[in-house]
Amino acid sequence: MEQLLQFKDELINGVKLSAEKDLCFEEEKFFELVSESISEAGILDNIEYHSYRNTNKYMKIDGYSWNPLEKTLSGIITDYEDLEDILTITKTDLVKLGKNVSRFLEKIDDEVFLDSLEESTDRVIANSMNFYLPDVLKFRVVVLSTRKLSDRVKKVAIEEIRNKPTSIEIWDLERLKTLSESGTENEPFSIDFLNICNGLHNLPANTEDEGTHTYLCVMPGKVLSEIYDEFGQRLLEANVRTFLDFRSSVNNGIRRALLTEPENFFAYNNGLTCTATNVEFSDVGGGRVISKLDNLQIVNGGQTTASIYFAPREKGGIGDRLYKDIDLDKVFIQMKLTVIHDEDKIENLKSRISQYANTQNSIQKSDLVSNHPFHRNLEKLALSIPMPAGESGLSTKWFYERARGQYTTRSRALTKAQKERFMLEFPKSQKFSKTDMAKYENTWRMNPHEVKKGAQANLKLLGEVISEEYDKDDTQYKHVFYRELIAKAILFKNADSTILKSDWYKEEKGFKAEAVTYTLAFLRYLLIQSKRDINLARIFQNQCVSPTLSKQIEVLGKFVRDKILDPTFRGGQGNPSEFCKSSKGWEAFKNLSFDLNELASSDILDSTELKEKKEDDKNFNEAGAQIDAQTGIMDIKKEEWLAISSFYKDQGYPHYHKNISLPIKCANMYLGGDLPSDKQSKEALNIRSRAYNEGFDFIN
Repeated sequence: MEQLLQFKDELINGVKLSAEKDLCFEEEKFFELVSESISEAGILDNIEYHSYRNTNKYMKIDGYSWNPLEKTLSGIITDYEDLEDILTITKTDLVKLGKNVSRFLEKIDDEVFLDSLEESTDRVIANSMNFYLPDVLKFRVVVLSTRKLSDRVKKVAIEEIRNKPTSIEIWDLERLKTLSESGTENEPFSIDFLNICNGLHNLPANTEDEGTHTYLCVMPGKVLSEIYDEFGQRLLEANVRTFLDFRSSVNNGIRRALLTEPENFFAYNNGLTCTATNVEFSDVGGGRVISKLDNLQIVNGGQTTASIYFAPREKGGIGDRLYKDIDLDKVFIQMKLTVIHDEDKIENLKSRISQYANTQNSIQKSDLVSNHPFHRNLEKLALSIPMPAGESGLSTKWFYERARGQYTTRSRALTKAQKERFMLEFPKSQKFSKTDMAKYENTWRMNPHEVKKGAQANLKLLGEVISEEYDKDDTQYKHVFYRELIAKAILFKNADSTILKSDWYKEEKGFKAEAVTYTLAFLRYLLIQSKRDINLARIFQNQCVSPTLSKQIEVLGKFVRDKILDPTFRGGQGNPSEFCKSSKGWEAFKNLSFDLNELASSDILDSTELKEKKEDDKNFNEAGAQIDAQTGIMDIKKEEWLAISSFYKDQGYPHYHKNISLPIKCANMYLGGDLPSDKQSKEALNIRSRAYNEGFDFIN
C-alpha cells in the first residue's frame, strides 16, 4: 500500500504542476495524462477530450474513443480526487458513473437534446459520436480513477446502451501503476483457456532453446471470437496489418468459407502465428493442454481473427444463407505459438517472427521496434547531450524512454539523495517516449493526418520511413537530429499549452489535439512555400519558444480549429476527427492561405540561412560521426572482427587489404593494441556493413 500511495503522490503532483502551468482544471489534466498512457500502450486510440456536465439530468462524460478494429464506442469519465490517502471505488460508485455516461450516449442523436446544448462544440462532439452509431457493435464505459478498486468488486455489469452489448472498464490507481511500471510496450494480460474451452491441444515443435519454446496448436473458432471480444486490438498490437473490412477480396473469401464450408476452414486457411510471454499446462482427459497464456499476440492472422469475429455479426448473406447463422463451433484454426520467456528478446523476436510470417504478402518492409539501432542511438544521445541552461539557469537532459517504465524503474532504484540528483538532471517534464517522438517528428514532417490516426499507428507509419532512411544513411540521425528533435518537442509542448490557455479555446473546448498538430504543420507549410522555415536552433538554445512565435501559434490555431469545426470546409464529412485523419483533410488545409504577421525575423530562417544551415549540419554530423565510429567499433566483440577478417581472407583478399587488416586491427584493441584512428574506425564499420550485405553472418 505504501508503494501505491507513493505512486498516487507522484501522479497527483504531476497533475497539479501541469494544471498550474497550463491554467486548466486538474481533472482535465488528469484525463490528458492518463489517456496518453493508455493510448501509448495501444489500448484506446484517438481519445477525444470534451467535458460535459448536466447535474439536472445526471449526465457526465469527459471524452470518447472510437475503435474501428473492435467497432466499439467508448465513453470516458474521470473520477478524480487529490486526498493524501488511498480511497476505494466501489461497485455502487462504478454503476453510478456508468449511468452518467450512458444517459449522454442515449441522447447523442436526439435533436431536442442537441438543440438544448449551450456550446456549439458540445453539439459537435455529440454529432461526432453519433457519426459512428451505424457501425457500433458494442459500447464501453471507461472510468479513469485516482481511487483503488475495492477488493470486493469481482465483476461489474452495466445496462445495455442503445440495445447493444455494453461493458465497463476501470482504470483504477493500481492498474495505472501496473501499466506505468510494466516495462513492456503493452498492458500485461492473461487468458485462461482452461476456463474458456478446457484448454488448447498442442504439440511441442522445439525443445533446445530454454528461452523460447514453439508449439503447434488447434484454436477453436468460437474461442478465438470470444477472446477477441474480450481483449480486442490488444491481441493484434504486434500485428503488421489492420482489418480491411469485407471489401478486401481476402477477407471476403474468408467470410464465404465461414458461411459455406465452416468444417473445411482448417484446411483452407493459413492459420495464425502467435507469440506469448508465458505458458501454463494442465492434464485434461489424459492429455496435456495449454491452460493459460500471458500476453498473447497475433503477429500474423489478424485478418483471419477479425473476419471470424465480425462475419457472424454482418447483415445479409449469400442466397438464403445468412451471415448471422455462421456456426463457429465447426471452425478450427491452426496456430503456431512461440513462447518467449526472455524479456530482453521479446520485442526483437516478435518483430522478426512477424516479418518472416508475412514475407509472402510484403506488408511492411521493416519495424521500428525498441531494439532498433535508431532507438538505441537516440537513447545514447539523450543520456550524453546536456541542454543549454535556458531560462531556468540549470543545464539538464531529456530522458528518452526507449521501453515503457524505464524512467520510473531507474528513479525508484535510487536512494533519496540519488533520486533528487537524477530528477534535477532528468526532470519528469523532459521525459518522452517513442510515440511522443513520432508525434513531434511527423508533425514537423507535415503529416498531421498520420499523427491523428493514433499513437501506435503514427509510430508505425513514421517507423517504416525512418527505418528505411536510417539503413541508407544513419549520419542524418546523429547530433543535429537529436538537438532539432528536442526543439520540435519544445515547440509541440508549447503549442499544446498555448492553445489550451488561449481565450478562444477556453470559450469553446474540444479538438485540441487536432488543432495542435494541424496548426504546427500548417505553419511550417506556409513558411516553406515562401522558402523559409522555423528557427529550431533558437528554440533549442533558449529551451523555450519566443513570445512572438507563441502568439502566431495562438492566432493561427484559432483559424485552424475554426476550419476543422466548419462543415462546409470539411466538404460533407460529418466527423471532424475522421476528417483530420484523412489525407483529404490535410490537402484541404494546403489550399488555404494565411498571413503570418506575428512572427519576428529571429523566429525564422530565410533561404540564405537555410543553405548555410545545411552545410553547418553536414560538418557537425561528420564530426559527431567520427566520435561515434570510435565508440561503435568497441561495441563489436573481438571474435566478430576476426570472423570478418576470415570471411574476406576466404574470398581471396591478400592479407594487407583493408578488408582484412582493419578488422584485425580492431580485434587487436582487445589484446592491448593501438586504437584505430577516426578514419580507420569509420572505414572498419563500413567494411563490417559490406560484409553482411555480401553474405557474412556471425552468431554471438
